[in-house]
Amino acid sequence: QEEMVKLRESIQALCQSTNPLARSMDYLQEDLDNMGKEMDFWTKDKEAQSQKLEEEERKTAQEIDNLVSQLRSVEESIKEEELQIKSMKASVLRNDAQIKNMLSSIVRPTQR
Repeated sequence: QEEMVKLRESIQALCQSTNPLARSMDYLQEDLDNMGKEMDFWTKDKEAQSQKLEEEERKTAQEIDNLVSQLRSVEESIKEEELQIKSMKASVLRNDAQIKNMLSSIVRPTQR
């Protein structure tokens, strides 16, 4: 009799301690489903963001190529302008020398 009471009490204690575990197990599947949905959401978001990043990187690379091309064109124009300036300076120096020679030839005869 006494053993039956102890056994009954042990079984009741066991049932009482397993009830929270059983409730947790009930919520476990729901939690797993929610985590799976969240994982799917973030996976899709990652893929979308990765595609956007790749597109932006492609656009950026293309824009950089265009800007480099423009820079080279401007640098070439600058070189051409510098050559023209140097040519004009040389021409001015030659003309100055020629004018000095002409003036000195005009001035010399009058001094004699």
